[in-house]
Amino acid sequence: MKLNHKQIILAFIVFFTASGLVFADSKQRPNILLISADDLGFDDLSVHGNPIIETPSIDQLAAQSVRFSDFSVSPVCATTRASLLTGRHYYRTGVSGVHGGRDYLNKDETLISDMLKTNGYATGTWGKWHLGKTDGYLPWDRGFDESYYAELYRHKNSIGFFNNNYVEHEQWVSQVVSDYAINFMRKSQAADQPFFAYVSFLAPHEPWLAPKEYVAPYLAKGERPAIANLYGMISEMDFHIGRLMTFLKEADLLDNTLVIFMSDNGPWWDSSNFGAMTKAEWLERNPSKMNGNKGQSWQNGVKSPLFISFTKHFSPSMVNRFVNVQDIVPTLLDITNTEVPAGNKPIDGVSFYSYLKGDVSSEQQRSIYLGSHDVISTKKNFNQWTPFDIEARAGLSVDLQPTAFRNDRYKLLLNHGPEDETYPMPVDNYMLFDMQNDPLERVNIIAQHPVLANEMKAQLSEQFDSFKTDKESFKTPIYEINEDNGVSVVNGFGPVSTEGNTISKAHTLSNMKVMGDSATYNIDVQSSTCFNIYIKLRDTNAVGFKAKIDIQDTSTTFMINENMTQLIGKQILKKGPATLTFSIIENLSKKTWSQVSGLRRFLFIPCDSELKPKNIHLPN
Repeated sequence: MKLNHKQIILAFIVFFTASGLVFADSKQRPNILLISADDLGFDDLSVHGNPIIETPSIDQLAAQSVRFSDFSVSPVCATTRASLLTGRHYYRTGVSGVHGGRDYLNKDETLISDMLKTNGYATGTWGKWHLGKTDGYLPWDRGFDESYYAELYRHKNSIGFFNNNYVEHEQWVSQVVSDYAINFMRKSQAADQPFFAYVSFLAPHEPWLAPKEYVAPYLAKGERPAIANLYGMISEMDFHIGRLMTFLKEADLLDNTLVIFMSDNGPWWDSSNFGAMTKAEWLERNPSKMNGNKGQSWQNGVKSPLFISFTKHFSPSMVNRFVNVQDIVPTLLDITNTEVPAGNKPIDGVSFYSYLKGDVSSEQQRSIYLGSHDVISTKKNFNQWTPFDIEARAGLSVDLQPTAFRNDRYKLLLNHGPEDETYPMPVDNYMLFDMQNDPLERVNIIAQHPVLANEMKAQLSEQFDSFKTDKESFKTPIYEINEDNGVSVVNGFGPVSTEGNTISKAHTLSNMKVMGDSATYNIDVQSSTCFNIYIKLRDTNAVGFKAKIDIQDTSTTFMINENMTQLIGKQILKKGPATLTFSIIENLSKKTWSQVSGLRRFLFIPCDSELKPKNIHLPN
């Protein structure tokens, strides 16, 4: 049968309407509200059976959502966020851990914010960023029209940077990020522009601290103040999620807004202000009794809630298929009919749009490396913050890594020993689990499935080797030196390579003892300018150390004095990429560098400007 012109047009309309992939204008393109919690466990919700924690707003969101019973993230926050915003495996984006320069997302990565902007979206993010702390890596550099970079981990009286300007608040951070988000969504609606709003809560990451009104109900239930504050943080966040949902409803935006709720990793059991949970409290917090915790590839470290609500398009349901955080980006691209930019790096995730529409028949033919933030190398003094220079990369091998490999049904776990008698025993450091029949990872079936185990071991090794040889994987920061910024920063804790006794730490460089101990940094000078160069330490214990810095063709030698922020010289820097090397020449102090809190930063100030340390506010 031959169709006429009108019939052809009608057929296309029916097809694309059914597929849900075409939104012709801003009133049809869906808004997106992406909500992420920080260190929230799968069991930290009353909808998931927690007998103590009260989360009525999240429970209500779950009731109107497509829910996922097998959604995995990475074991820690920065790595999860890298995949969440790029759709790529986090190692390939340069993010391999937290702090120490390992949490910088490569500048040439394209984020979902960039992609949606090309489709006419207004983009905003507020709260935890954790994908770079210096110029070029911050949210206003990464495709967000509006952003609030909140200080980690300042829960009360939040401070941070709003669109690169330092701001202080007298409100708790969960309220602050929610206020910003609501105002942004209201402005986008007034401009008749679809929005992508990424609300990144800091709760319930330690230190555990919440407003008294949210703590009191848990004290009344008999919880210790430590646990009452932890649970209070979740209740406070739940309240503000309720505010976000109420705004959407009252603004008549709910029907055309895709709402996503998730966490960045599993729960943690210790707090810097209260100490550790007791074993009894941990069991109470984790009623499903999953193995592990944040930082591990056991299920309790990588299993996250995932609720997706799109009230007029997706019916509430439970999806029992495996999906991963890197699948969020391709799914959003499908739903919004947004194209991947030409020449974009390959997206590793797979869209699960069909699952949202109720079709769960397809099986995802892929496997995912659930890598740890604590990547292991045989290089001397290597730890979870050491840069991956040539020597460190050469010392990488898969058999050293605490990691996991996951497909739709099976999970291979490597170098995760049993913590108590309830855990299964490994065989040659490996464990294999049938996640459909044993979601709590109780029975190691590796002996019963040797062929499958060997296949997954080979895939695991092949995947790790691909990361090892990829020059973009594990990449360390390139620091911008720009006279227009007033103060340019090179973080002492993010070098590209280290030599000798030098030890990288989360926020400092330490353990330099003798001549030859050094650290080198990649820098990018934006314009040829004269800069005053300062060194900033954590304390005054380095008095008497003779050191030098080498930048471009100039060496500057200096003696460290009693000032934590010290001018070490001025230099005209030439535009272009370069390196900065900091090295110890001689120790004339009674102390060793290991007794010094460590090198914190180098600061570059244009020569015609004055450094006022008390007035300098920098992202941490």
